Amino acid sequence: MKRKVISLLLSAAMMLSLLTGCGSSTSTATSEPAAEAASENTAAAETTAETKEASAASSDISGELNIIHYLTETAKLAALDGLVEGFKEEYPNITVNVEAMAMDNYSDVIKLRFSTDEAPDVIFGQPKSYTDLIDNGLIKDLSGEDFISRLSESSTNCVTYNNGIYGVALDQMANVVFYNKDIFEEQGLSVPTTYSEFIETCEALKSAGITPCAAGYQDDIAYGANWYTIYYGSKWNQAQNNAQELMDGASLADYPGYSEALDQWREIMLNYQNSDCKTIDTARAEQMFANGETGMIIIGTWGLGAIMDYNPDGNYGGFTYPSEENADECYVPVSIDDSWMISEGSPNEEAALAFLEYATRAEVNSVWCGTASQLSALEGVECDTLPQAAQDIANEIATKKTTAWSSVSNFTGQFSTVYTNSLRDFAMDDEMTKEEFIAEMDEGFAAAGK
Repeated sequence: MKRKVISLLLSAAMMLSLLTGCGSSTSTATSEPAAEAASENTAAAETTAETKEASAASSDISGELNIIHYLTETAKLAALDGLVEGFKEEYPNITVNVEAMAMDNYSDVIKLRFSTDEAPDVIFGQPKSYTDLIDNGLIKDLSGEDFISRLSESSTNCVTYNNGIYGVALDQMANVVFYNKDIFEEQGLSVPTTYSEFIETCEALKSAGITPCAAGYQDDIAYGANWYTIYYGSKWNQAQNNAQELMDGASLADYPGYSEALDQWREIMLNYQNSDCKTIDTARAEQMFANGETGMIIIGTWGLGAIMDYNPDGNYGGFTYPSEENADECYVPVSIDDSWMISEGSPNEEAALAFLEYATRAEVNSVWCGTASQLSALEGVECDTLPQAAQDIANEIATKKTTAWSSVSNFTGQFSTVYTNSLRDFAMDDEMTKEEFIAEMDEGFAAAGK
């Protein structure tokens, strides 16, 4: 039966979300500034007690643990290596196998593994991008596990589906703009807070012979990073339920936020990004920014680790993408940076649960976040080794409004494929108008809904 279910799912394989947005600590998808933090001492005490209990039981768990992921960033890979090595030291009787896959066909591979009864024990990904697997009972509900309480409320919202909790997030990200503080200082520039100011900043950099923004559209992550930063803040907030409504038959033309965001993206793409943006990838764009070849880069905070790796001495800062003319109405898209799920019925379930328990300990998560240059997705965990740019973004999240679009609704299945392909077409074709983008989306969604 399991094989039959997955063979049907494979016929309409779901594209992974380019970037998922989450981060609201309320039942709605936006949050007002909130700087309250959980008691660090209490969290540490609770984690220490749980750690002792887990350590006492570690010698009793043996077997194998198979983990699969699509991480590519150097800093994230280093964080994963450190996490696995620490886990193996505490659980010496568990053999850990880690497999990396390309993101392009990751979803298809996961479903194929399930269809052949070779599913990995621990799977990296967003539960809300795998709702078909969840609906068919293939992903374990973690609601009853004690370590789930360590997740922040916003992180829990992002991995909750149909009242079940199907993943564990270790860090969160925001879609933002990173900038070179030295270049800004040399050019007498300040952080822009409105869209007009952002364009003025780009013009000033361009006039000084400096490429304003780095971009590389040769991979999905790159155009996703730009689009999700530009659209999924204030523009998305104009119509929070648009994803479900579009899948139900609404036209993209009914949502002016899309048109406004497409105009901004095209303006930035044509006038203020590197001329070779369509022929290079994300890694090269990150390297350009790190080396001081551009003044800014529009990206998710997941890219900061790679940027710091290219130039550890770089003087970088970060700010909210200012999509509006009213600075108070500029929202920060915040989300978990994917999560870790467990296959339902895994023969190594005990080892898989031990791995997630270990990964969510405060002291372990602090090391993960420091290595990956990311903000924690857990409650009360602080990391004093974060680079300044990450600290800037933490302050933005704490003091500004945020959106959490993926906690409301998300494109799934063939709809996600159509969306991804249309975004790629717009990024790669300078002649494609927003009207053509809307028509392509509407036509594709109509076909996907049949």
